Amino acid sequence: MTLCCSVVCAGSAFDIPRACLHFENARYDDEASVILWHWLLKQIRLSERNAALHRIYAQDCAAIFYDLDSDGEDEILGTHASTARNSGGEWLLYVLKKDKNNIYKEITGDTVYFDAAHPVCIMLNKTNGFRNIQVVTGTKDDDITYVFNKQSGLYYKK
Repeated sequence: MTLCCSVVCAGSAFDIPRACLHFENARYDDEASVILWHWLLKQIRLSERNAALHRIYAQDCAAIFYDLDSDGEDEILGTHASTARNSGGEWLLYVLKKDKNNIYKEITGDTVYFDAAHPVCIMLNKTNGFRNIQVVTGTKDDDITYVFNKQSGLYYKK
């Protein structure tokens, strides 16, 4: 995974990237990817062996840690390249946060697809204490920003 940091422009009224993430270089055996893999298996109710029968493999997981809410506890942002694609070839982004019982829960309220040829950007601005997330989709010309909704505890399209 490549992590690119942006230059901060003083006085800018626009939300600018704090970090941009490329998942194609993330390793499936990194801790964040392993956690995402086990979370995904639980969601689809398959063992690792049975997942392989459906051609769903751990090697297709790519995830990173990033503290979105500056609470000292990293969230996980990631994807599963072989199963999390839409008809346009875009990848599904998962955002996971530990709950009070140390169990990861998904906090993406809207389905978030991104064009794998472009980075997912963690923005400088925050909404309700969480950094905004911006993605580029292959089906739209515009970047889409997702903001955190405090009442639901989930990210939604701005």
